[in-house]
Amino acid sequence: MDNKKIEKEIISRNQIKFAVNFIKNEISEGKKKKLLDVGSADNVLKKFLPENIEYYSLDLPSEEHFPEPMRDDYSFIMDLDKEKIPVKNNFFDIIICLDVLEHTMYPQKVIDELKRVSKPDATFVFSLPNEYNFLHRIYYLLAIKTDTEMPWKVVEKHMHIQKPRVKDIINLMSENFKIEGIKFHWESRKSEGNSLFRIVDKGLSLLAPISPNLFSRDVVVLAKKKKS
Repeated sequence: MDNKKIEKEIISRNQIKFAVNFIKNEISEGKKKKLLDVGSADNVLKKFLPENIEYYSLDLPSEEHFPEPMRDDYSFIMDLDKEKIPVKNNFFDIIICLDVLEHTMYPQKVIDELKRVSKPDATFVFSLPNEYNFLHRIYYLLAIKTDTEMPWKVVEKHMHIQKPRVKDIINLMSENFKIEGIKFHWESRKSEGNSLFRIVDKGLSLLAPISPNLFSRDVVVLAKKKKS
């Protein structure tokens, strides 16, 4: 759970660092809790959790980035656009959903399912990309497509189907949850293993809280269920 360890081992995964920081008060030693990591990829979050956290991972049956070698390491292999999580209502204490909803056809349907399987006092951490940051605006102007925008294959490849703005993200979270914390930051894919890009990212991250629409590449939200 040490922040320096996280920064050392995960150079370009700030969302995970933020998630751990957000939930550190929810995972006190000794109290058993169940955590669901939605879109868990290589299950890296698991290594930073104490033993009292029962970790469950969920990912797509045909996840492009982590094929066969990861198949046996997931608790659930499924497409939340089409399937329900095979657990009872009010099952999980903590749900982490980092950079997932933008890949789904029906984000609200997915959120409703996550709320179903979470306890009334559950903690949620979501992250979503701001698709209208200054760099993407330049890309649009110059007709440049990123790696998440493969022509004609965005849906079938589970790429960035949704294109939210900062206010779209906040509105979606506000409609479904009680927001308890928001982190705006900038993190480029090229920062991993590249000290120059990491310096640039840190500079842009300082600007992100000042002008989230332009300088936040991702929005990380800590939330709780709304009281019915």
